[in-house]
Amino acid sequence: MKTRIRIAELNDASSFVAIKDQLPIKKTDGTTSTGGFLLGTDVATYEYYIENAFCLVAEVNDKIVGFGIIFNEVMLRSSDVWLRRKQANWFINLADWEDKKLCYFEQLAFLPGYRRLVILLSYNLVKWVFDLGYDALFTTTVKEPILNLAAIPFIYAVDGILAGNIREIYPKIGLINSDIYLIE
Repeated sequence: MKTRIRIAELNDASSFVAIKDQLPIKKTDGTTSTGGFLLGTDVATYEYYIENAFCLVAEVNDKIVGFGIIFNEVMLRSSDVWLRRKQANWFINLADWEDKKLCYFEQLAFLPGYRRLVILLSYNLVKWVFDLGYDALFTTTVKEPILNLAAIPFIYAVDGILAGNIREIYPKIGLINSDIYLIE
């Protein structure tokens, strides 16, 4: 089995959507749909991310089985995530971080059966941004209505800390409670 981690290319966007579309999520009415928590992402959005963010893919036998996306500083500071930062309950002094070079781990998605590649892709993606001089990386993981623990082992393996918590309302999902992590 040939495994490879590589930089995403523009024509990979449709594979990102295909992976996203296989991820289940349970809605507030109890029904299950696909798309996971990768809300609002379509081919055009993924093409934008590939052109502007840090994006890696995991391939097995030349088939894309997972991907990861980190927003650069410009993308982070113009994102809804950054605009809503004052709504969060912070466990750190956020003011200490606002003038630093920051990025945001936006998405990490893998087809079922390929989770063993999550750490490898995540490590390479995070190393990429820190090699470019970023001071810190923020990310969020959903706590409610489902508990998403997939990224937690990696976050703690690279000495990430729990930095805050935020409660938000998503139209198709309802109330979402997410933990915010910081990796230096």
